Amino acid sequence: MLPKIPPQTLYQVLTVAAVVIVNVLLSSFVWRLAGSKRRRWRGLGRGVAALVGIANLGLGMVCLMRMLRYGPDWLWTLLLLIAFVFAYRVGGATREQLP
Repeated sequence: MLPKIPPQTLYQVLTVAAVVIVNVLLSSFVWRLAGSKRRRWRGLGRGVAALVGIANLGLGMVCLMRMLRYGPDWLWTLLLLIAFVFAYRVGGATREQLP
């Protein structure tokens, strides 16, 4: 029989999954815009990439401040890692380093 999962843990897992899904969708959108053949769409893609990257860095700073204040927790550590990975990934689009 499977152990019962506490509601707080389920909420935390859903939060992490939602952050990953939103970041995957946004980064895919940004890379498609930044890889466009038209100059205007590339510029728009770079601007959106900068905003998404800054938002991920903000999430990373919130996680870092939370961990410094209350101690490390698996949720905040994982969100910090996810935020910095996606900030780095999306940040490449602002420098036109497309795959």
